[in-house]
Amino acid sequence: MSNSLDDVWGSDSDDDGSVVQESPDFKKLRDIHFKRGYVDGISGSKEAKLQEGFDTAFPLGSRLGMEVGRLIGILQFLDFKYGKDDEELHGDFQLAQKELKIDRVLIKSMFDSDLNLMGEHQVISKWRRIVKVHCNKYAASISSTIGN
Repeated sequence: MSNSLDDVWGSDSDDDGSVVQESPDFKKLRDIHFKRGYVDGISGSKEAKLQEGFDTAFPLGSRLGMEVGRLIGILQFLDFKYGKDDEELHGDFQLAQKELKIDRVLIKSMFDSDLNLMGEHQVISKWRRIVKVHCNKYAASISSTIGN
């Protein structure tokens, strides 16, 4: 046989010297199957890698998301209770809502090639400190929920 695909697409003849003419329809069908197989292979690979990436990164992403939610929630509570009289607190709450958006927290530069956080998350650490200051200012009992 002349190539590795002859056993699938070639004739049943064992005579290697015979020349088989492919009909245009047969050639088109073969090309369609080649393309479909290629696309299916690529798609399957992407789906497998996507799932693997999701499985690897989801736990960290969810922890960061929970921390962001906690910080925003504490600031929202403090702003609701004291923000009318405290411009700094009100401004910090508004700024935190911008700086703690998901596209600013889960930025590529904060993670290594294995999707592990490289050191301390700078944006979240900044807002932990700011929230702690506001909690201490108003002696809020919730300050223990924000960690160090």
